[in-house]
Amino acid sequence: MYKYLRSLFLVSLIMGITYAASGQITAALKKHVVAITSMRERLPVEKLYLQLDKPYYATGDTLRFKAYLLNGDFLTPSIRSGLLYVEMANENNITAKRIMVQVNSGLAWGDIALTEKELPHGNYTLRAYTNWMRNFGEEYVFKKQIYISAISGNEMLVKANFAQKNNKVESVLQFTALDGRPARLKQLELKIMQGNKNLSRDKVTTGLDGSLEVNFELPSSENAKNNFFITAQDITKGTTAAAVSIPIILNRLENTDVQFMPEGGSLVAGIKTKVGFKAIGEDGKGTAIAGSIVDSRQQVIALFKTSHAGMGSFEFTPNAGETYTAKINGINKIYHLPVVNLGGTALSITSTNDSLRITVNRSTATTSAVITAPIYYLIGQSRGVVCYAQAISFDKNGPVAATVATSLFPTGIARFSLINAEHQPVNERQVFINHEDELNLSITTNKLTYTLRDSVALAITVKDKDGKPVKGNFSLAVTDNSQVKTDSLSSNILNNLLLTDDLKGNIEEPGYYFVNVTPQKATDLDNLLLTQGWIAYDWKEIFYPERLQPQFAAEKEFNINGTVSNVFGKPLGKMNVLVFANHPEIIEDVLTDKNGRYNFKGLVQVDTAIFKLQARNRNGKEVNVQLNVDKVKSAVFNPAPTITPWYINSDSIRLNNNRTKAAQIKAIANYNGDGHMLNEVIIKEKRSIIGSKNLNGPGEADQIIDQEELDKAGKMTLHDLLLMKIKGIYLGGFTPPRREYGQSLQIQGYIKKDLMSLSPTEAAIATNAITHGRHKPWRQSYLLGGKEICYVIDGIDLDFFYNDSFEVPTYDTKRFMFMKPYLDYFTAEDITGIELMSSERHTSLYDNEFEPDKARMGRSNAFAYIEITTRSKKGPFMQVTPGTYLYKATPFSLAKQFYSPKYTVKNKTTAVGTDMRSTLFWEPNVITDGDGKATISFFSADKPSAYTVIVEGTDQNGNLGYKRQKIN
Repeated sequence: MYKYLRSLFLVSLIMGITYAASGQITAALKKHVVAITSMRERLPVEKLYLQLDKPYYATGDTLRFKAYLLNGDFLTPSIRSGLLYVEMANENNITAKRIMVQVNSGLAWGDIALTEKELPHGNYTLRAYTNWMRNFGEEYVFKKQIYISAISGNEMLVKANFAQKNNKVESVLQFTALDGRPARLKQLELKIMQGNKNLSRDKVTTGLDGSLEVNFELPSSENAKNNFFITAQDITKGTTAAAVSIPIILNRLENTDVQFMPEGGSLVAGIKTKVGFKAIGEDGKGTAIAGSIVDSRQQVIALFKTSHAGMGSFEFTPNAGETYTAKINGINKIYHLPVVNLGGTALSITSTNDSLRITVNRSTATTSAVITAPIYYLIGQSRGVVCYAQAISFDKNGPVAATVATSLFPTGIARFSLINAEHQPVNERQVFINHEDELNLSITTNKLTYTLRDSVALAITVKDKDGKPVKGNFSLAVTDNSQVKTDSLSSNILNNLLLTDDLKGNIEEPGYYFVNVTPQKATDLDNLLLTQGWIAYDWKEIFYPERLQPQFAAEKEFNINGTVSNVFGKPLGKMNVLVFANHPEIIEDVLTDKNGRYNFKGLVQVDTAIFKLQARNRNGKEVNVQLNVDKVKSAVFNPAPTITPWYINSDSIRLNNNRTKAAQIKAIANYNGDGHMLNEVIIKEKRSIIGSKNLNGPGEADQIIDQEELDKAGKMTLHDLLLMKIKGIYLGGFTPPRREYGQSLQIQGYIKKDLMSLSPTEAAIATNAITHGRHKPWRQSYLLGGKEICYVIDGIDLDFFYNDSFEVPTYDTKRFMFMKPYLDYFTAEDITGIELMSSERHTSLYDNEFEPDKARMGRSNAFAYIEITTRSKKGPFMQVTPGTYLYKATPFSLAKQFYSPKYTVKNKTTAVGTDMRSTLFWEPNVITDGDGKATISFFSADKPSAYTVIVEGTDQNGNLGYKRQKIN
């Protein structure tokens, strides 16, 4: 493919010279071609596709993916980027999980564990991208909406049907539990919402079959397009089910959105033009319509009708000074067509089996711009590579036509642009060329049918379009048809990289255009390009490249970069900078350059490794300098379109997957195994914080926030972290008991021992804290259930550093103002553990240590304590070690081996009924040999069912392959 497209580029230059009228025109045409080529080489596009092991998941599953990162032009492996970011964004467009994987030769694979703690059940958007891809906008980012369904708990499933009669909505809702049992006689609180507005609120009871009727009146027509939904909360005594949100999908015909898009971009008076159109219903999907085009005198000019996914096209000749509108059957609404231009050009393309008929026309009412600039340039590109170029001169009236062989273009979208002398496109048109030259994959089984826990062997053979064997890299997924519903019309590596990656908006059933291709499907595909094509760049940027500079650098490997400067901000050259890490163990050093910059290249990062950087002088000693790390801001994306929640109108296969997953977990939990039964051993392990000064002992607390949770919080401040993680914490006022500073010998000893290591300011505060007491009748502080919260950092009570001079006589807000800087100073990265002591069982020792006068004042159990263990173990002293930096980047994920059980005659009958995998097998790295062959084997599971095998991949030379096959 690479050599093929390179030859096309040479042909394009020849074509330009052939059609040029003079040497000057030839030079201008070459200038266009060279500028486009230079842009592609300077800002090469990367394309990305991810194959997943299945389309949807349940809580407890693992999402597995294989990534193909290819150059946008020749679809060969990209070597520009070596790091890939994969993230899961929830319904609020907040990134709930983000990992980084290493890319080698354009290939990568990994997995994400879908735990309830990290990724609660709901709808998510899976996004994948490289840092370099961010230069080209969201269109090139790989996105896929993922459903994670619950397998246990009190969540409800809903079957919902809505119908509209005039201004009244009638609906029937049926509620069931996750196991399919009807939610009989359940008391529900129903709210009918319009956006954030509550239209009604009622308490209702479901019937014996879990159903109920909900009818309501729609608001006034001016708000008809707003979002309507129902919230249902089970308020039956003793239940804790979460509320469910039920979108009200009406798809009212009068709210259909219809857009009309002329071929080439505009309507020009006197020129017959094809017009593409798309009708979208309220649910965001294409909807079928039919109607007519009328002029200002209401004369019918053309008829139109959708053919697929709400799209279609028609032709008519617009007249000068006329306006046109569309009337749609059944809708009392007028849709306006674009304004008719008096003068200008039009571009029309029709396809045959092996050629394109291109017609460039201009209006007889020619504008002055056309007279002064009669030369135009027709540029044909595919994947950013110029495959055709022609100069066009309107020396006389009438269209200019050309027949272009489709063999000049590879399979995919061909984009034709008509450019004027000012380097601006006056017309553009996209067409799809399909040589049907994708890789030919075949899957052969070693048996016709299989039994339970049987050995399955798959022979994979890959050939090119000429029948020659192909070496390549592929990924393979095998799923259970009774639990996973795969769709031949959904996205795959072929339609994604060749079609949808270069189109805007949502493409419904992209596989439709590639399966059993017919003339009608070719027409439907052309309508898709008429209505959803998009332009990747501004033509002026091509001829003035200084206007477009990349904002995001390509990352070949994981690096840590930054600067070292003195206290005045002056860069320090030849400064030694060290980097440390424990997991894995890393110790490296580099010297800064004359600009004070350092760069650690090719660091190995695994899981949640934290790096400590330190600047040292020539003698290896720490120095008082400023050390900074370059940090790239996380990408921000637009919210994904709202989709129907997974729990509404779920199909039987999806529900069977949930129930099977729940049954599998239960079966494994109840399995006692074979052989001798041993006495039950109960292991009670408490989470504990290493290095904690918890007075109650390791793990003895009412709530523990450990290292795992802190790692996920990143650089969140301690203040925000406590508010998010500890329920019930708030800011309030109260009358405190008397308490004297300096009564803790432990604190005094600590301070006296380390007094010499403190700064003068810190030493003064510490001494003042020891020698001064306080008593005020009212103050504002952090509270938990009415108890004042005392913060203890590495065994040191933060209140011991609070001075009388900070207080005011009446309303003490300064205690809060004193504490908050400490809580804002520390981040989750500075802390290894947080322990909450709120019950009397856990607070008594702290009361005796830090509040000895509490009992005399009759305030038993008046305090809650939060013990904070820092990484430095130096307590609350806000002392930053000069020349150091603690850096935590995005976790680096290493793919886990897919577990596939191996059954023998001996263990084939062991624990029958526990193997109910929905993904039977996943292999992200299938490599075919010189004969184009590879063999995969696995064992069937415990449920009788047909399986679906999906294989996707590339030969690494620009050719793609996809195969979906059923086995019994």
